[in-house]
Amino acid sequence: MTLDEARRVLTLYRPGTADAGAGEFAEALELARNIPELGAWFEKHCAFQKAMRDKFRQIEVPPGLRARLDEAQQLARQRRWQRSRAWMAAAAAVMLLALAGTLLGPRIPNRFPDYLSRMVGTALRGYRMDLRTNDLAALRQFHAARGAPSDYALTPGIQKLPLTGGGLLTWRSNPVAMACFDRGDRQMLFLFVMKQSAVKVSPPAAPQVLRVKSLLTVSWTRDDKTYVLVGPDEPDFEKKYLWEEKK
Repeated sequence: MTLDEARRVLTLYRPGTADAGAGEFAEALELARNIPELGAWFEKHCAFQKAMRDKFRQIEVPPGLRARLDEAQQLARQRRWQRSRAWMAAAAAVMLLALAGTLLGPRIPNRFPDYLSRMVGTALRGYRMDLRTNDLAALRQFHAARGAPSDYALTPGIQKLPLTGGGLLTWRSNPVAMACFDRGDRQMLFLFVMKQSAVKVSPPAAPQVLRVKSLLTVSWTRDDKTYVLVGPDEPDFEKKYLWEEKK
């Protein structure tokens, strides 16, 4: 420690306190004892500190100051409590909103056109299959283990296509089974199956053909399930994949 550094440290020294035992003060005090110039300056510093402390002790405390200080401390505690209550109320409001969202369910509309648009969007994004397999029984087992429909019926036209795998989606917290088929020209067909009760006004039993975005869709209801077949447009799409071609 240099002489200037010791002087800067000792400027903060308070005589008669525990500062003498502090690490940085101890080193500076040792230098003051061994360097006369620093020692003389330090004595004057201590004398000034003691004189100032004595002067402050001679100042009389104004009447009622203690009471005003106690009142100010109590007011500060009340304000902290009020701010704490405000934060607690805000946190409670957030929790109630989250709970209401959980109890009321998803805010996604449960109309069939919304569901159809969501499934087409999945096909357009090239949804990554959760299970790659050509074994339909294995795919049904995969869906059943996750609460999705697994006893879906494949039309004769779809049964002709090679299965490449499938996955699991959700719609308003309802599981949706997805099966993927290769139509033979590096194009995929996606079959989505969900419980009929999960969507409002499900399609009728007779297949309905509708173009959504850039893809063609065929939708129908059978037993208690809603089916949606999605794929690129091609001639006789409905006839080709939903039933046997007439001879």
